[in-house]
Amino acid sequence: MKEPIIQNLFPTPIYITKINRGFTKQELQFVKEQKKHCKNNEGNINTKDNYILNRKEFKNVKKFLDKHCKKYLDTVICPKNNIELYITQSWLNYTEANQYHHKHAHPNSVVSGVLYFDSDVKNDKILFTHPIPYQQISPEIDKTKFNLWNSNTWFFPVETGNLFMFPSSTTHQVETKQGNNTRISLAFNTFYKGSVGSNSELTELIL
Repeated sequence: MKEPIIQNLFPTPIYITKINRGFTKQELQFVKEQKKHCKNNEGNINTKDNYILNRKEFKNVKKFLDKHCKKYLDTVICPKNNIELYITQSWLNYTEANQYHHKHAHPNSVVSGVLYFDSDVKNDKILFTHPIPYQQISPEIDKTKFNLWNSNTWFFPVETGNLFMFPSSTTHQVETKQGNNTRISLAFNTFYKGSVGSNSELTELIL
């Protein structure tokens, strides 16, 4: 008898790539300096400057991120109209041992991303949560057989230079930090620029 086929229907795209160079001394020095100009977040700290990619020290980092915003738009969203996915706010996060980054999503954004300046691939991960409604019937799952269909959470190890991009409505978090390094990431939001929707179907929105 032929084996059944299981298809993924309406999956959440998690776009993963890596910067194709090391970070420069100027970039790393800037990241180190910005730690002195932070505010408390729930579980860790982040920069007071929420438009950090506008700083000249990150000029080349922004070029890299702009390139992948366009690639995400062209390969995942595939719009008919000539629209742009541009970066809005951006900030740095610093997470020490035994700290965490609370579960959250990103309102007022289309796609969000995280670029890692310092991470320990053995200990650091990004955890995503599936936004499923309350399930009245919920069997206990065999922990040795977690898969994409029976799991409510899924994590990816992260290493220095990794870039993750995902729909901004996707709930994500950092669990309690293990290891001795300071986990440093640059997070950003995006929005559309151009004509979204259809004039004839009365769904047009000019941004």
